[in-house]
Amino acid sequence: MTETPGWTSPGSPEPPPGTAETGHSAPATALPGTPAGALPPLPGTPLVPLRPLGFGELMDGAFALVRRNWRAAFGLGLGLGVLVELAQAGVDWWIHLNGTDAEALFSSFYTRPVAALLSILAAGLLAPVVGNALTGRDTPLRTAWALVRPRFGPLVGLYLLVVLILLAALAAPVALTVLLSTTGGAGWLALLLLAPLPALWLSVRLLLALPALMLEKQTVLAALKRSWRLARGAWWRIFALLLVFSIALYFLTEVLLVPGRLVADLVVGLSGGLGSDDTDAAVGIAITAIGGTLAHTVTVPLAGALYALVYTDRRFRREALDLELTAAAADRPGPARPAAAVPSGA
Repeated sequence: MTETPGWTSPGSPEPPPGTAETGHSAPATALPGTPAGALPPLPGTPLVPLRPLGFGELMDGAFALVRRNWRAAFGLGLGLGVLVELAQAGVDWWIHLNGTDAEALFSSFYTRPVAALLSILAAGLLAPVVGNALTGRDTPLRTAWALVRPRFGPLVGLYLLVVLILLAALAAPVALTVLLSTTGGAGWLALLLLAPLPALWLSVRLLLALPALMLEKQTVLAALKRSWRLARGAWWRIFALLLVFSIALYFLTEVLLVPGRLVADLVVGLSGGLGSDDTDAAVGIAITAIGGTLAHTVTVPLAGALYALVYTDRRFRREALDLELTAAAADRPGPARPAAAVPSGA
């Protein structure tokens, strides 16, 4: 089995946390894609500092990682963006045929949760890219897919399991709210505001499962337990980071959507000869979908890179993974540290 230095093997016990969230990490092994028994290539300059990271460093690291590995990141974002915009186009077309003006105004909120969940999937797909970036190695799209492909089945299975868990956590209080509303009491209004909280709490505790699955070669259930342990004691920190970054990505998305909306309005406004209202609507929805795909191509990998870096930061803080990575780099032969001479007669 080949793994990144410091990533634990499947079934390995959780390293006990030490003082100030440090402890013992697993023995250093090879990087992803390195043949068994072979030393990995010498690293370049890491994209993030090999130490516990602050808010700004995590956000800067996400942008730096996507910028450095833009082919792999944007290729992933393009594929996921197409899925989101196909769903959005379907919703927009249904609203055009059957919906009201109010539903049309808030149509984007129907698929926004889908985009948020896909960004979590992106964290698992980008995890090998982040692992390579920790030692300054670039990851082309073909290499990224070669690293992801053997684990793609468990990755999708874990993703769907997390989605089901979050939907169940949301459905239970919503069902209770509906039940209370039928009794005529006023308590259901307060419960309606609190209904999303269990799913929100669980989403943070399970956020690190997909990177753990990819980088540690964990099973699905072991990856869920791993995320639960890594996020312990850091819920508010992770939530605050994700909230700030999500707000920034929201405004970035809105900026990227402006050109598509302007073009759609212009084409539909000047389309006196296009034909029926259905034709105008189809053209407008198609142009808007293209603009949305471009926006998701940029923002989805940014969110996925951040989630994977949060996982890395938790390993830095709880298990001193940064020291393992630094030691692994220092012990490799290279220009500054030549390989040991082969004994005569070997």
